[in-house]
Amino acid sequence: MSLFRPTFDLEPYTFRGEHLREIAFPLGGFGTGCVSLVGRGNLRDWEIFGRPSKGTFLPYTFPMIWMMAEEADARLLALQGPRMTHFAGELSGPWTYGHGNMFEQMDGLPAFDSVEFAGSFPFARVRFHKQNLPLEVELASFNPFIPGDVDSSSYPGACLVYRLKNISNVRVDATLAWTMTNPIGWKVAGEKDQAKGEFFEEEGCRGIRFSNDRFSPNHPSKGTVALSTNWENVTALPKWDQREWWDSLQAVWSAFKETGRLEGGPLGAGTDRAAGSLGAVVSLAPGEEVEVPFLISWVFPTSIKYWDGGDYKDHTWTPFYATQWPTAKDAATDFFKNYDSLTERTLAFEEALFTTTLPTEVLQSVSATASILHTPTVLRLQDGTFWAWEGCGPDQGCCAGTCSHVWNYALAHAYLFPEMQASMRRAEYKHSFNCGPVGQEGALNFRVMIPLGAESTLWHAASDGQLGGVIQLYRDWRLSGDESYLRELWPSAKRALEYAWVQWDRDRDGLVDGEIQHNTYDINFQGPNPLTQFFYLAALRAGEEICIHLGDVATATTYRDLYEGGRRLTEERLFNGEFFVQERAYDDASAPKYQHGKGCLSDQLFGQLSATVAGLGDLVDPALVHKALEAMYRHNFKDPLGDHENLQRVYAFADEPGLILCSWPNGGRPHFPFVYSDEVWTGIEYQVATHFAFDGMEKEALDIVNGIRRRYDGTRRNPWNEFECGSHYARAMASYGLMLALPGLRYDAVSREATLESDGRFFFSTPHGWGQAIRKGGGTKFELREGSLFPA
Repeated sequence: MSLFRPTFDLEPYTFRGEHLREIAFPLGGFGTGCVSLVGRGNLRDWEIFGRPSKGTFLPYTFPMIWMMAEEADARLLALQGPRMTHFAGELSGPWTYGHGNMFEQMDGLPAFDSVEFAGSFPFARVRFHKQNLPLEVELASFNPFIPGDVDSSSYPGACLVYRLKNISNVRVDATLAWTMTNPIGWKVAGEKDQAKGEFFEEEGCRGIRFSNDRFSPNHPSKGTVALSTNWENVTALPKWDQREWWDSLQAVWSAFKETGRLEGGPLGAGTDRAAGSLGAVVSLAPGEEVEVPFLISWVFPTSIKYWDGGDYKDHTWTPFYATQWPTAKDAATDFFKNYDSLTERTLAFEEALFTTTLPTEVLQSVSATASILHTPTVLRLQDGTFWAWEGCGPDQGCCAGTCSHVWNYALAHAYLFPEMQASMRRAEYKHSFNCGPVGQEGALNFRVMIPLGAESTLWHAASDGQLGGVIQLYRDWRLSGDESYLRELWPSAKRALEYAWVQWDRDRDGLVDGEIQHNTYDINFQGPNPLTQFFYLAALRAGEEICIHLGDVATATTYRDLYEGGRRLTEERLFNGEFFVQERAYDDASAPKYQHGKGCLSDQLFGQLSATVAGLGDLVDPALVHKALEAMYRHNFKDPLGDHENLQRVYAFADEPGLILCSWPNGGRPHFPFVYSDEVWTGIEYQVATHFAFDGMEKEALDIVNGIRRRYDGTRRNPWNEFECGSHYARAMASYGLMLALPGLRYDAVSREATLESDGRFFFSTPHGWGQAIRKGGGTKFELREGSLFPA
């Protein structure tokens, strides 16, 4: 497999011109933070310090290329395309906007005239264009992303591989160099820096190690960063001399332009934070080409709970990745030791995904949202537990604690990295009952606290998230076939399920009736409603199947009886002939606020979808479900949104398509409907599109997905950052459901069954292996890239 010439067509995933404007492609590992490759080929969003950092550019951090053809003058260029946005400068502090400080991003230097950016996560490829150059220059960037292999997908770094090809008819000498400012202590006020930039060389790896002795060993800013390569012939200036005005840059640029070597530049000896430069020296005959990898790696061994107050404010821990690689140099050395294998395995995943027989818009959505796992949304604690935000604010996480009613939608991690999913299930069931007296009754805090095990005061148990966790346990058991996992977690899941009889179905007739049914809209639905009800039915079915398997016939019968009663009441009392509604209208002025009443809720059947994905079958008459799905498309999907009124948060504009969360086609809109009701969320769009696909409504499903891709096309929004309450929002990973629904892919490790309904080749991933399922002429085979189809 070729790093620069994959077997599939990159054109549908290629961005040019104004579509480059908002691109920022995350490069990092699980729980490590990341830095992002922007559309023109440089880096921003330095989110490597244990928290988000949107919009940040590290000054004087850029690639450059020196080249000299035989009998020609040397040329030196900043290796990036033209600036695409913020032409007056970013609004990032004093002396920025209107002050011409774009010199920190090298915008005053000769550069390339245009670029093409092809994004097929986990790879981003950039072609640089400029007339009359003797070299062809391309970039392929990635961090390893290998289904089922969490550790190999957790390197704290960004790999940038450059391809240089001599397209002239004479020999060309060249040096491709990265310059990076020591980031340790950047934007941290306080004592004087004691910064170092030191050259190092290990077996198979060499580069510059940045550190700063200003910080005590347990300070969150204490860490190391490395700029390295496995290229043998290098030139380096580990630390620039600090001079007044722009003299340092001028001295480095002039010396490098003259010789193509960095050793002649001004070497610094002070303790201020300064830039360092590392170059790879090549000499290419006509037609010859090379691939030169660089790695920017980082390790910050102390993370801090910078959010919330209370007893645990400023609690610290060692992030898991720092227990594996104590320094950035360690991470770099290990990465390059395994470079060939990591690259080939990641390429194998990319090929298996992007040669799937599905529309490119679907593959773009599934891959782009999987990138959330490589952003600061996901953390991994010292003991290996995965913990997550809902999303990321500009400089801090948004909504702490692996929120159950948000991660309830996410599927990508559960199928690609089931170890992560299992960790999150265990953490919730182990720690989230610790929420006071109601926890003793079975209520779960829908947020996992840090430090793990800390007691919290429960606001409300989330009906959708808590019941959804029971369905997830059943689904994950069927996927893994892990009997011990099921037996370990079922007592907690049973306790969570039966809390419904305390709070949501107090009369135990199978129909939810509680006055406090907290949910993902951050409010409480009251009385019988489809969102909670379908989750309740699905959880009862999951519990029934688990109890049958474990030999608990009495409890299974109880769950079955409740389910049957609930099914009947759902059909009789919640279906209005077109879709499912709340039983009460809530449309009079004195009615309780924040309900949907007789509205057509896009989430009304989410519980049914969860049951379908888990293999639990139909919860009610499927004809009613189909009618409700048709109504959702008819009433809630708008292309364009046009005069749709939305006084809430805006994620889609009037000239764009979108699926709104709720509509009232028959009137009866409450005076104050549930908050967010008029918004557009990609996570809801994906779960509805997945349900459409399962129900044979493929056109409608693709209409929604195409609408999302039109909004996230690089001009207004970053294709690799689908946001809701913050960037890289976890709910968007619902998109992975399309990989199951559109081809009709079913897998069950317990029954050892794997089936495919559609002709073609389709990516699949299970806890035991991954590859492609192929059906042609009625016969199906599963080609494994790694692992096995079923457990041994």
